[in-house]
Amino acid sequence: MANLSLDPSSASIPRPEYPRPILQRDQWENLNGRWLFDYDPEDVGMAERWFDAHNFGSSIIVPFPVESESSGIHDTSPPDIVWYQREFEAPSWNADRLHLNIGACDFWTRVFVNGLEVGQHRGGYTPFSLDVTHALVTGTNMITIRVQDSNSWMQPRGKQEGTTRWPIDYDSVTGIWQTVWLEPVNGDHITETSASYHLEASTLSLTLGFSTHFTGDVEVRVLEAADQIASYSEHCDGRSELRMTLALDNPRLWSADDPFLYTLEFVLARDSVELDRVQSYTGLREILVVDGRIHLNGSPIYLRGILDQGYFPEGWYAPVDDKALQRDVELTKAMGFNFVRKHQKAEDPRYLYWADKLGLMVWVEMPSGKIFSTELIESLTHEWMALVRRDRANPCVISWVPFNESWGVWHLSTRGEQRAFVDAMVSLTHSLDQSRPVIGNDGWEYTSGDLWTLHIYEGDGKPVADKLEEVLADPAIPITGISHPRAGALPGSDISGLPVLLTECGGVGFLPEEFEGEGFAYGSIPETQEQLEKRFRQVASNVNDAEKLCGFVWTQLTDIQQEINGVLYFDRTPKLPISTLKNIFGSIGKA
Repeated sequence: MANLSLDPSSASIPRPEYPRPILQRDQWENLNGRWLFDYDPEDVGMAERWFDAHNFGSSIIVPFPVESESSGIHDTSPPDIVWYQREFEAPSWNADRLHLNIGACDFWTRVFVNGLEVGQHRGGYTPFSLDVTHALVTGTNMITIRVQDSNSWMQPRGKQEGTTRWPIDYDSVTGIWQTVWLEPVNGDHITETSASYHLEASTLSLTLGFSTHFTGDVEVRVLEAADQIASYSEHCDGRSELRMTLALDNPRLWSADDPFLYTLEFVLARDSVELDRVQSYTGLREILVVDGRIHLNGSPIYLRGILDQGYFPEGWYAPVDDKALQRDVELTKAMGFNFVRKHQKAEDPRYLYWADKLGLMVWVEMPSGKIFSTELIESLTHEWMALVRRDRANPCVISWVPFNESWGVWHLSTRGEQRAFVDAMVSLTHSLDQSRPVIGNDGWEYTSGDLWTLHIYEGDGKPVADKLEEVLADPAIPITGISHPRAGALPGSDISGLPVLLTECGGVGFLPEEFEGEGFAYGSIPETQEQLEKRFRQVASNVNDAEKLCGFVWTQLTDIQQEINGVLYFDRTPKLPISTLKNIFGSIGKA
């Protein structure tokens, strides 16, 4: 196979690690590296059949988005339509299907192999897998990919700049931004898995999803190191998924302090012939809401969280290497936080792997659109379902957040169709996963969900604890905005007995010496590190004084473009010593 790598003279491939740790096969081939590339600003590529032949004018490094430095393009205002192309040699694997997998590509992706369209996908955050077997030829094969994005806020965009740019929006993301790889499978194979643990019964519930209505035998093994501690087998008769429960003796539970993982092995067979074998893992932990508190493994837990936007130097949406993901998890824990709210980005599954392995709890949040429409309902619902299914096996994931601050449902308080959408997403999420809390609309205007979460930035005004007491006494009072006030909870909703969390606070800015332009933060900006530490400690003390809180989320992990309210600079250098930050944040909520 021709080596299309970062450097034609080098064998290196960017992001070489296996991209889907929760469901891993031994045989696979990474297609990251240098691809041919071109813009299509006039949308002529389909009519001119670029998938058959085209003189591509440039190249790009996959899996980095067009806007990033690492892509080699670094264009922050690309046209809506871009094309990719590369060759590969069809591997001689012992399977009857070859699948092309793409971890994420923003937004509408059409894939061609040897001039034949093999599939499409809509959505910028979720993975897809295409059977390309029927399009293959002997020897060299050609993949061509057309990607169309837009600036429309009728599609889920998160923090990407759209037709208008808020002070909290960033440059856009276009094209492939997670790993592309080939993988051999048989027609009957495993497509997904999910897991939940039940503390009182000491049982692990697993679900396996299949590519077909499978008839055959399923075997499951649970391993601690190399020792099998539990197993399960069942014959399936035309089923698209299998649910099973395994009893575990003397289980070792997963927590942020002891993130122990068990190995899982899944095998499909028919007539004693193995059809598929995958390896996974799980952590045994139970998240419940009990008497107005969040319980982890039967005990109340205080969540000390950081807001993490998931942008990286050089790679933008895509970190330049796996160590960058590991480092973010390690830095978050080192500063005294035990969980992270991934904000307006569905993160790379490799991040969730490191959170599983190192012990960091994660809230998964759906990137928002901002214009309510039939298109937004369809695209957000479809992508959210796929995201929940992708991540519901990861033990680090402890909650689901389909909406943030009424984005895309701005008239939630007055328009029944928007309230119905939010409530429907809460119920839909529960139907896909009963083992985690769901936050329907994070920040304000609560209508339904398992936690009551509020965003309160005190700036230079009233302390958080005082503002919180006012909202708790009267949930109908506005907690944000003068021109567009938003209540803490909407009439008809029931917040009685719900845990209360402050899921955005802080937002204290600090300007680096080299910063040019006007930075965005909440409240006045300290001028020295001494003033910054004093401000951090004051706001942290105010949060700690709010005794009814079950947790908080500090804004935010890093600076990003005009936002200067990170506890770290964008290059991950801390603004104060790590030990000082841990002393400030790690002590909140402790008796």
